[in-house]
Amino acid sequence: MSYPRIIFMRHGETEWNLAGRAQGHLNSPLTEKGRAQAQKLGEILKRELGSPEGFAQMVSPIGRTLETAENIKKHFPFDPTPIDLLKEIDLGKLSGLNRAEMDAQYPDHMAGKPDYDWYFGAPGGETMGEMRMRAGKWLDSLTGPTIAVAHGQIGKVIRGIYLGLSDEQILRLKEPQGVVHMLDDGKETIWT
Repeated sequence: MSYPRIIFMRHGETEWNLAGRAQGHLNSPLTEKGRAQAQKLGEILKRELGSPEGFAQMVSPIGRTLETAENIKKHFPFDPTPIDLLKEIDLGKLSGLNRAEMDAQYPDHMAGKPDYDWYFGAPGGETMGEMRMRAGKWLDSLTGPTIAVAHGQIGKVIRGIYLGLSDEQILRLKEPQGVVHMLDDGKETIWT
């Protein structure tokens, strides 16, 4: 399936990112670095797009993405609509925990999982299949070029579907902050 052009960004660094705490649907505010990353996104958008004319504008309704959008506005006229489908993965019982707490409380789930693979299928949380369905529903809803601010894991799944990747390939995608993912014609370009 082909999708319209998508300009995708992850929120800036948060206090919990810095502390190594899992956020999921929970929220923590941006750090000073996170606010600077978000303003950099606005600068990149201004340089690459000039204006948002012709683009739908969307954002996850979770606080850290809304705060990122506010900081983008300092350099780029961005007025996104909150969309629930763009929320981060639901981490269930892992929400709010750090890695040591997860390992102690849910050793079977955490055992042998590299990178952030433990995000998917967390106790009481969303699976890769559920994330693919949600991301696919969002992609299928797009009627034209779109600028979106969301999160690392939902972003990996959106990008992976767009690029035609397998679940394993999606899990290996990186989710950097302070960069813009431009998805167009089945390919990804990263603007820095």
